[in-house]
Amino acid sequence: MEIRIKYQESRIRDKIIITCKIIFVFSLASCFLLLASQANADLPTSTHYQIQNYSFGSGSTNSASTNFGLNGVAGEVEFGQPFSSSYQLGSGLTYMMKANVPGAPTLATPNNSYDRILFIINTSNNPSDTTYALQISTSSDFSTGVNYIKQDGTVGSSLTTADYLTYAGWGGASGSYVTGLTSGTTYYIRTKARQGDFTESEYGPTASITTQTPALTFTIDNPAITFNNLNSGNSYTDSTQSDTLTTTTNAINGYTIYGRETQALTTTGGGTISDYLSPNSAPTAWSGLGFGYTTSDTTLGGSGGANRFNNGTDYAGFGTSVPGDPVDDNTGPVSGDAKTVSYRVTVNNATPAGTYRNTIIYTIVPTY
Repeated sequence: MEIRIKYQESRIRDKIIITCKIIFVFSLASCFLLLASQANADLPTSTHYQIQNYSFGSGSTNSASTNFGLNGVAGEVEFGQPFSSSYQLGSGLTYMMKANVPGAPTLATPNNSYDRILFIINTSNNPSDTTYALQISTSSDFSTGVNYIKQDGTVGSSLTTADYLTYAGWGGASGSYVTGLTSGTTYYIRTKARQGDFTESEYGPTASITTQTPALTFTIDNPAITFNNLNSGNSYTDSTQSDTLTTTTNAINGYTIYGRETQALTTTGGGTISDYLSPNSAPTAWSGLGFGYTTSDTTLGGSGGANRFNNGTDYAGFGTSVPGDPVDDNTGPVSGDAKTVSYRVTVNNATPAGTYRNTIIYTIVPTY
């Protein structure tokens, strides 16, 4: 081992102050040991001298053997952290070996999300094999409510090696989501980095964002349908009436609208027009008599196939069971999603004259 001691002498009144620097870095396999002393209480002193700073090293060059490595230091402080209220400087050998401190991550709540946050890592020019860990809190100073973003995007109270991922592992420029959050809550997120053993940085600056609250709006453009008079001139048929159902929601798993009727079309005297016979699961091209509907939704859930209404040309009859049959749905958040439900009624000249009425009920169920 080589020890270099450099003295810098200065006189303050009658006392000579000498700064002595000795740096020693000892490495065995995956172990790293940095020996240094900077506390005034530990500084070597005598009646006339005081060593203000000292540490150990191999001199100005690095040396190594099969089992040992010794870093050389020529003149610089091996560890220091001058700071003020606005800035902090990590100086010396220890900080030269650390990964760059990551900048504040970019945060967003796409589709007004209420239970998740999209984050994008700020690499601060670290190499591509650098890994990053993220801390999340509901406190701006991370004094309470502190957790970590796990590798699967959930939140946990502990941080493990598996939770350090590369920039690409965290989704790269597209980012990743942290899920399972509370709606209407402000979260603070910060990142630290490492590139191999003994290189972990401090946490970088914080970014914050507030999750949204669950939201749903649903409108029907024509709440009262009146069919044309049915007579021989229109072959006792009217298929011109429809409703447009429009939905906006941030429900992460979308929504389903169910339709049902309270009864068949009925007169005050008790006469009825039967419902069209084909069920929601197996609509058919119109054939025969009755009252039925079709929908423009070509990706409809439920049994029978997504486009079972054949682009709005096949029909089914309403049922009366709760909540009804699906007439419109979507599998994710939407804004202004509009689908059309069209109605048809066909009778014959044997149907008693009269005014026939019923009520159609649409129920929307968001899935948060």
